[in-house]
Amino acid sequence: MLWKDSLKIGVEKIDEQHKTLFAQANQLASSLDYGREYQKEKAISTIVFLKEYAVTHFADEEEYQLSINDANYTEHKKLHDQFVVTVLKHEKKMLASDFAYADVCEFTGTLLAWLTYHVADVDQKIGKAAAEKSADDSYADIICECFRDVISIEIDADKDSIVKVEEHNEAFDNSVIVRHPFTHTIKGHVVFDFSVPFVHELLNKMLYSLIGISPAETEIGDFEKALLLQISTTIVENIYRRLNDRSEVNDIDISIAGTHETQPNDKISFDTGIGIVEVGLTIT
Repeated sequence: MLWKDSLKIGVEKIDEQHKTLFAQANQLASSLDYGREYQKEKAISTIVFLKEYAVTHFADEEEYQLSINDANYTEHKKLHDQFVVTVLKHEKKMLASDFAYADVCEFTGTLLAWLTYHVADVDQKIGKAAAEKSADDSYADIICECFRDVISIEIDADKDSIVKVEEHNEAFDNSVIVRHPFTHTIKGHVVFDFSVPFVHELLNKMLYSLIGISPAETEIGDFEKALLLQISTTIVENIYRRLNDRSEVNDIDISIAGTHETQPNDKISFDTGIGIVEVGLTIT
């Protein structure tokens, strides 16, 4: 996950803070080294810094939004508040396990996915009016559009390059499956099935290339699952916002292929350019 000038919002103080957050997140990821030599003390010091720095950054960003009467301030602050709660939940878990490797992996995956999307999409709207989309679209269309919106940002690709495909040859053995139930405006559930090639190429873009690890050397574990859980949660949160639905994202199931039970009624396959992701829909 590298900082790029295209992520700037044009406010020097906030842009510099974003650069620091990216650098520290990368440092945390590099401290894991995928179990070969877990640098526990380095991970702890980085987590402490990130927690304190993020709170300061959120306050500065919100202060700036208020100073320009940003129409997106309330929604933006809500996202910050929700993430602080997420960080505190992970902190409690890590403290209880004395910063066990698996728990730090889980936190790091969540952090990388959230930070990438938040800075590359949400923060880009600071000071700009959010474009409202039609509420007349079908639920399936809304789900698919929100999927393409988020995935294109996480893999740093053009949204139009993520296309539906009728057939593909990609195997889904050992894929990662995340199931989100809908309980309010939409009834049913959505299932995101991430193929192994997609997972490895996503991680190669965000992490492997930074710390010199080949995807072939890694298995899908806590870090990868946490990353995909955060990405899929962001997609569902966007779906709720699109529908003006204030439901909370909860009761999520995540597993490796073969351990899930619920089969969706409809399945849509997307070629992301780095691998296939299947989106399963059951709307009742």
